[in-house]
Amino acid sequence: MSRAVRPRSESWWGLLLVLSLHCGAIAAVVFMPSPDHKQLVMPSIQGVLIPAPPAEAVQIPSARKTPPPEKTPEPPKPQPKPKPKPKPKPLPKPKNKLPPPPKAPPSEKAISRKEVAEEQPAPPPPAPKSARVAEEDNKALGAPITPPRHDANPLNNPAPAYPSISRRLQEEGIVVLELLILPNGTVGEVRIKTSSGFDRLDQTAMKAVKRWRYLPAKRGDEAISYWYLQPLEFSLNQ
Repeated sequence: MSRAVRPRSESWWGLLLVLSLHCGAIAAVVFMPSPDHKQLVMPSIQGVLIPAPPAEAVQIPSARKTPPPEKTPEPPKPQPKPKPKPKPKPLPKPKNKLPPPPKAPPSEKAISRKEVAEEQPAPPPPAPKSARVAEEDNKALGAPITPPRHDANPLNNPAPAYPSISRRLQEEGIVVLELLILPNGTVGEVRIKTSSGFDRLDQTAMKAVKRWRYLPAKRGDEAISYWYLQPLEFSLNQ
């Protein structure tokens, strides 16, 4: 038994020795430096940090404060204009009347006080003292009165002349005059009872009648003073 075991152990040791020798030779070959191989040495690069120049401080312009807008002065309020005073209206001028249709010749009969009062309700102006006394005396006596007349043939009272200017201006109308007929038949006073509307015609009538003569009014057989209404017509168709 012992003999058989020994040769086996010796073979194992011999095998291990051979293996170790081979391993050592291989390692020597591997780790042995080759004469032609040069080791490359990489140069080291060292960087130097250069500090950057200090940045200039950028001055930010400060926001300028805008001044508040100036207040524009308010325009003065317009003062109210004084109202113009109304101009007095001129009095209307009498319009020229168109010529009326043909009329009968003017009547020269006396107009009774009652008829004139109905047409013209305005009271007549106060009569002079002499006329009022004459009228009161006539009423007091109560005798019948015959009014005066101007159309008797012996009197020949001319009609008032028509003013030529009034004819050109187409002026016409009727004027009623109030006359005081004296006992001798002359005209004592003349007043305009109703105007014709044209002063030129009124004045012409008054001037003409002042030269007239009348048959005086009578109370019984006595001539008396008497207020008489005398109409006069100015017509372009005459």
